[in-house]
Amino acid sequence: MTKNNLHSHLAAISVALSLSFTLIPYQVKAETQTRIQTATRETFEEALTIQFEPPNKGQPNETAGGATRGQCSLQQQNSNKSLTLLTPATQKGLTIAERPTFFFYVPQASAQQAEFTLISQDEEYAYQTNFSFDSKGGVLKFQLPAEAPPLEVGQNYQWSVALICNQQERTEDIVVQGQIQRTETTPNLVAQLNSATPFQRAAMYGKAGIWYDTVEALAELQLAEPNNSNLVTAWKQLLQSEYVKLDDIAQAPILYCCSTN
Repeated sequence: MTKNNLHSHLAAISVALSLSFTLIPYQVKAETQTRIQTATRETFEEALTIQFEPPNKGQPNETAGGATRGQCSLQQQNSNKSLTLLTPATQKGLTIAERPTFFFYVPQASAQQAEFTLISQDEEYAYQTNFSFDSKGGVLKFQLPAEAPPLEVGQNYQWSVALICNQQERTEDIVVQGQIQRTETTPNLVAQLNSATPFQRAAMYGKAGIWYDTVEALAELQLAEPNNSNLVTAWKQLLQSEYVKLDDIAQAPILYCCSTN
């Protein structure tokens, strides 16, 4: 090979190597961006649908009793909505919290006072308080306060909300009841929850059948971003899902509440 040919050959190799090292970073970058976009899309789709899967599917409904109706319910005659607890349709709801948050729908009514009661199955635990709320109607939340004793793991509790229609005649109250049980989490679930986003935590609670924490996680997100249509959709789909069946109140607004008296 002549000297000129050798120089030409080396130059060609140099150009080829230069191009290969130039193209590889761009190729890696493009593949990385594709993976990120795919992961983001999958996460987005998962966030839109938070499925609730009860731990023992098919059990008979032991969750909520029918509401007794007092005089202040007369304002609801033209509506299918009534005082409703946000509980699953198939069985008692689970929580992992010592002092969980309870959600319930209050229709537009003349009552502006309500009573919350929580009693253990063995009747050794009892907590009761009154609170005020806006009478325009919507989904309200009540978190068990610090002064209330914590729930025990494995213990069943009955909770109720009573709309106080007439302070002088409490037999006119509208009352509805539900059940809750505190359960333990597995170390694996705890580790996953600690590293999850708020969206993912709500989805994990739902998949694990932990109802009250699912509702609280999603409700807090919606309260923080009330105009986020994705959160509105996720909330609606959760309440309308197979094991919940709260279609009548799925589009009711979530309201800030409540101040205890």
